[in-house]
Amino acid sequence: MKMLIKRNLLLFFRDRANVFFSMLAVFIVIMLYIIFLADLMMSQIEVGIVHAQAQEIRRVVSGLVLSGTIAIATVSSCLNATARIVIDREAVAKDFFVSPISRSKLMFSYVIASGIIGFIMSGLALITTIVYLSLSYGDFPSIANLVLLLLTLFLGILSANSMMFLLTCFVKSRNAYASLGSIVGTLVGFLIGVYIPIGQLPNGVAWVVRIFPTSHTASMFRQILAGDVLDDLGAPPAVVAEINEFMGVTFTFGTLTTNFIFSATLLLGTSAIFYIIGLHLMKNQSFS
Repeated sequence: MKMLIKRNLLLFFRDRANVFFSMLAVFIVIMLYIIFLADLMMSQIEVGIVHAQAQEIRRVVSGLVLSGTIAIATVSSCLNATARIVIDREAVAKDFFVSPISRSKLMFSYVIASGIIGFIMSGLALITTIVYLSLSYGDFPSIANLVLLLLTLFLGILSANSMMFLLTCFVKSRNAYASLGSIVGTLVGFLIGVYIPIGQLPNGVAWVVRIFPTSHTASMFRQILAGDVLDDLGAPPAVVAEINEFMGVTFTFGTLTTNFIFSATLLLGTSAIFYIIGLHLMKNQSFS
């Protein structure tokens, strides 16, 4: 299985165009932030915190938007990595199945390789965010927050990888997967509240956002990279809670307000479900 994992990793990183397009969505969001999103979101937060300085509000907005950028990277990188399953289904599936390799080991090699690829590519987005916040605002995360950021990245990759792995179970050709991938890549930015704050979405759509696993990945990043800074602005707790809900730092389910532990538990639970379903489907139906 180690050789299969190595094979999948080499095939991905040797394709430089594929590596580039894995990060393209991240670059697009960063450019959107610089050109449009920063001023838009600043005006929305300034309404609730009128006494804060513009630089302080921009720091909060930077943390909010770039947290979403990292969350997008977890999905886009895993989306590109799991494409190998569809490509092999078309090209070399029969060769694999006449070999002594069990189908379970074959599936696990794809899962592990795409997880590693996702972690590396999303890690670059996380590093870029930390460097940007440090250089722009002199705000380098503490050791505790660095640990939480790595934990969040791991859970985010676990979740995104499980969703993209399950997605491959229902796609038989690489052209169909590329088309579906374009749709997924476009929708994710909206579903995690990067392009439009969750508070501006219709109630039905907002509920979809609240239960979408990657939204909780973004929420966890926002709590680390923006939550403490927002608390330090000195706004009344009710105003802070309203901004948190509006911007997707936390979510509300009736009387329950999510926190870091809740989101982490949700990511673990949904990842386990998606992996179990995906492995079952692949074991019985894939490459046929």
